Amino acid sequence: MFRRFASHFDDMALAVLIWMCTLPLVGLFVLPFFGLETSLIAAMALLITILVICRGICSWKIFK
Repeated sequence: MFRRFASHFDDMALAVLIWMCTLPLVGLFVLPFFGLETSLIAAMALLITILVICRGICSWKIFK
């Protein structure tokens, strides 16, 4: 069981790294126009979206 999760740890770490790279874009485009609260919500929505997409890709690899 641990081996199954360890094999996709790199994919999830890459997803978090991609999210961290999108944070400056949120800061540049969302924060000045909509404020801090909206930019935090946008950042969390991006994180959840990226992790769900990555999880879907990882699940697809498991079943393939």
